[in-house]
Amino acid sequence: MKNLLLIMMFGLLAQANMHFEKNKKCSECHPQIFKEYMTSQHANATVFKDPIHGAVYDKHPQKNKKQKYRCGKCHTPTADNLDALLKPKNGVIPDINNETQNEAVACAYCHRISDTLPGKAMNKNVISKEPKKYFGNRKGNAKSEFHEIVTGNKGFQTGKLCMGCHMHKANKKGFDVCSTEDNNMNGKNNCITCHMPKVKGSVSNVTKSKDHTFHGFPGIHGDISKLSKYVTLSLKDSKNKFSIVVDHRASHASTLHPLRMSKLVVTIKRDGKVIKMKPVNMSKTIGIKTKNGSKKTPPWLATKNIADSRIPANTKKSFNFDFVLKSGDVVTAKFGHLLMKPGAAKKFGLQDNKEVKKLRVISKETFKIK
Repeated sequence: MKNLLLIMMFGLLAQANMHFEKNKKCSECHPQIFKEYMTSQHANATVFKDPIHGAVYDKHPQKNKKQKYRCGKCHTPTADNLDALLKPKNGVIPDINNETQNEAVACAYCHRISDTLPGKAMNKNVISKEPKKYFGNRKGNAKSEFHEIVTGNKGFQTGKLCMGCHMHKANKKGFDVCSTEDNNMNGKNNCITCHMPKVKGSVSNVTKSKDHTFHGFPGIHGDISKLSKYVTLSLKDSKNKFSIVVDHRASHASTLHPLRMSKLVVTIKRDGKVIKMKPVNMSKTIGIKTKNGSKKTPPWLATKNIADSRIPANTKKSFNFDFVLKSGDVVTAKFGHLLMKPGAAKKFGLQDNKEVKKLRVISKETFKIK
């Protein structure tokens, strides 16, 4: 067993500068999938395209000291100089002029993941060494003139292939900054069923089909409407207050990264006027222990969770408002997410960024009081 693990580890290390087919090549046979992919965060994961990732990296001590780009394992995995990017203290950092780095999380990379292995700082992807052997989740025999298609990999049905990058990420202090700790890959809902649903359109212009797996990866960065069925809102009215119940049926917490924030916004329209309730903010706060308690820190310095008000996986949570409703009132409730907490956005210089400030509404309901 020990020898097998060593062999696998050496195989992982040898992947650093493997050759991967360019995204543009994939678009020739998969135009609709490519169009979806280009709108996704997978296609925009680099420090050059993602303003949040770029802002955080700009303040990271590893960039300032030109130590290494640890994020490259997941954000630019097909870079032709990935080994140099990951090597400590050699002065190599991301280069916007490097075409392979701009491929971000490339099509060929994900479709060559044969398995994932647990890791201390993060999980690890096992990549097929055969450059034209691609894995997928379509049932039955699938053929391509350009590459081999392997359809029996269960990781492409359960979402295990996603867990090489999305299971957890620990900083240099060994603290898990973010994780999908409540993920249930074998449950009814998993990464694939939620974030890669079936949509109309052929999988390729070579093998015709009525539908294909959506590659826009709906989530906090993209089209969140496809996830609305997993979060529903209801109202409970009582004598001196009312409650909004959030039924959160996702297989992980409402947000995963401590920079994110969920928000419940409630208004009441009465006699032509709009009354705003105090918004409810939900997030995980990380930092360090101090003599007087705890202190918030950037992710790379954190050693503990300070607070956690997120909604756990598969959980209903009720939020009370001390307000007496009357007949004719119209209550509007919106539940959504912010890419960054306002305080964090200010610290990273993104307080004026429209995308960062925007509430991405995943569920909205209106209730008329009789």
